[in-house]
Amino acid sequence: MVPSILMLLLACDDSIINQGGQGGEETGPLLQDDPDIQFDVEEVDFGAVEYGKAYQGRMSVTNGGAADLVINAITADSPFTVNPLSATISPGNTTQIVIGLTALEYGTISANLTFESNDPDNGEAVASLVAAVISDSDGDGYDLVDAGGEDCDDTDIDVNPGASEVWYDGVDQNCDGLSDYDQDHDGYESDHHNVNPESGGGDCQDLNAEYYPYAADEPYDNRDTNCDGADDYDYDGDGSRSSEYGKGLDCDDLDAEVNISSDEQLNGKDDDCDGDVDTSCDASLSDRTFIGRGNYDRAGYSVALGDLDSDGFAELIVGSPYYNATGAGSNGRGMVGVITGSADMMASTDLGDADEAIQGASSSDGLGNFVTVMGDYDGDAIPELSISALSINSNGGAVYLISGDDVMRGRDTTDALLTLSGGSSEYVGRGVATNVDLDGDGMSELVASYTSSSNNAVAVHYGGSSGSLSPSSTDARWSYTGSAEPFYANMGVGSDLDNDGYVDLMFSDGGVDSPSTDAGSVWVVWGQPSRYSGTSSFSSVSTVIGSGSTSSAGFGTASQAGGDLTADGIPDIWVYSSTGTLEAFPGGAYLRAGTVDQGSPLVSYTWESDDIATLRRGGDYSGDGIDDMFTGMPTYSLGALAWIDSERCCGTAGSPLEYLSGDSYGGYAGGTADAMNGKFGYGLAPLGADIDGDGDVDYAAGDPDKENASDYTEGAAYVMMNEHL
Repeated sequence: MVPSILMLLLACDDSIINQGGQGGEETGPLLQDDPDIQFDVEEVDFGAVEYGKAYQGRMSVTNGGAADLVINAITADSPFTVNPLSATISPGNTTQIVIGLTALEYGTISANLTFESNDPDNGEAVASLVAAVISDSDGDGYDLVDAGGEDCDDTDIDVNPGASEVWYDGVDQNCDGLSDYDQDHDGYESDHHNVNPESGGGDCQDLNAEYYPYAADEPYDNRDTNCDGADDYDYDGDGSRSSEYGKGLDCDDLDAEVNISSDEQLNGKDDDCDGDVDTSCDASLSDRTFIGRGNYDRAGYSVALGDLDSDGFAELIVGSPYYNATGAGSNGRGMVGVITGSADMMASTDLGDADEAIQGASSSDGLGNFVTVMGDYDGDAIPELSISALSINSNGGAVYLISGDDVMRGRDTTDALLTLSGGSSEYVGRGVATNVDLDGDGMSELVASYTSSSNNAVAVHYGGSSGSLSPSSTDARWSYTGSAEPFYANMGVGSDLDNDGYVDLMFSDGGVDSPSTDAGSVWVVWGQPSRYSGTSSFSSVSTVIGSGSTSSAGFGTASQAGGDLTADGIPDIWVYSSTGTLEAFPGGAYLRAGTVDQGSPLVSYTWESDDIATLRRGGDYSGDGIDDMFTGMPTYSLGALAWIDSERCCGTAGSPLEYLSGDSYGGYAGGTADAMNGKFGYGLAPLGADIDGDGDVDYAAGDPDKENASDYTEGAAYVMMNEHL
């Protein structure tokens, strides 16, 4: 037997792969002319290798026989390669075999190197190939991630799942995959490294998971948990710190419009934090102002509030009876603008931008002299808008009842359910009552003032019918010997004054000569199941519930049914006397046969002047559950409006609560020269209503004599958006 040859197997990095022994042992007697394949090693061990790196190993193949050794094929299992792929070795000679390895999988690799030759005893000789792919290069005891381990950086012994994290160095030492700049794991990185919340930064306190952008931030705890940098004692961000917490002078730190730099508005709030609510406000500071669109419009001659489309938001209705007039003092077509109520009602603008506009049919109709949302006239549960046109038909006047639904669909006076038209100089529609259902059938009556033989009169037509009427063809007409303007300017809102279940209606005239010259009187026409009819004097259909006790007392110069001051379930009565007193008296069944006790009013205001022209029941403006009153004073200076807060009530019999108007009413707004006001408060809404759906009653007033920069009376309507505390 030819002795085996000992070969030195070297790896490509010059290390010894294996110090081989003899191979290809004989299994029988060797014929002198046979080849004999012999290996220097039976196994080529590459040892520990790196993933993806190329290695080479070698082994020697010797022909120990006497004939040529012909190796037809040399093959290696993947991932090993071999070179050459075949060989012929003469007797006694040796050939080097080169084995290549590039490992692309982790773990231990075992494979065969196979030689197919003409050796009669070992025609298919096999050598073993082994290697171990390194999975923990840095020797930290953790396999790298690709090898199925958890070591996210197998080149650094200090980076592994068992390492302690070093924050803010950009290295994930503990291989948890979380941001190295978010130590408190709240999802936002420290603002020292990333200031932008939109890209996951902006954490102003990265050691406390309660602090991060957009977190809930409890005010007044001196902690900026939402990291917005805002003053924790200036919750509304208006620049004034809370007075409640002793940090500043902001009396309402939840409302950015309330602070010491704000202007006071008539809105139920102490806007300027001076301790007084709604005192000495400028009309021009109202939340919304809608001015006339033309020089002579006199917008705001009449105003009203009411939910015409039953969506929970009241519309503002503004009458401009001189719209399209060609000059001062000329009659105009007239227009009524409707501004839709909503949570974000349109900003102040001119009435040319009103959502709906109804114009007079002819050039001198004077449409818009009086407007009110009068109630449901035809029984379809939709309120009607009542509009008068005073100068039509040689001052005959007309009143149009238009369905609220039609108004909001752009209809006009030609679509009126009912039209009441007067003859020459009857002035039909100087005033129209609101929410009057005298017979209790659920449908409101049309109650409109007109002139009869130069005296004030009222036409009544019960709800349900349609068509065109004249005063003489209405269901009932009432009149008296008087012509004072406040009679129709104070047309009432229906109220059950005697608690019998039927709506009653109050009228007054401070110029009536009973019992003496200009003593004044207040009447009530009582609701009843039977309908009034025919032509009558007031004395035959009404009860006088109060008259002035002396000449020129002017009792009833303005009057209106108000809220229930005494909490007895019955509306009470407000009466203004031109001598300068505004008083409230209790309602009740006693009024059927008696009069109010003028010596014992519930509330008495000593007014500073005799300028009150109208009283309106504004609704519960203060939010105390009692309807409040509004007074219009268009002749006081440049006009004024006072809000009478009904919560200031009540005195005992013979000892009323007495006030000076200047320091005791709920609020006051006046016209100003800067705003070019003229008669602010001339037009007053018959009722307040909720414009923006916030649950608070809002109010509106008009100034038909507000001038523009060219000194023309364009007029304006003002909206007081109530936001009482």
